[in-house]
Amino acid sequence: MSDIIVEAPQITAEEYKKFNGKNVAIYKGKIVAEGKTSSEVIKKALEKYPKAKTEEIDIFYIQTADVLIL
Repeated sequence: MSDIIVEAPQITAEEYKKFNGKNVAIYKGKIVAEGKTSSEVIKKALEKYPKAKTEEIDIFYIQTADVLIL
């Protein structure tokens, strides 16, 4: 059995604010596409990088942050 290690993407605070509540495609360590659905972002990413393999593109949802103010 092989170990699978998944690393969280390095997303800046600026990118977090920009893509809040959206799906993003990450290729070679940077966000290359964004959209409402994962299928939309993979399609956009492959249009920008047609030689990329789908397994080289990571899809993440940037969670909307709930803030509690006391």
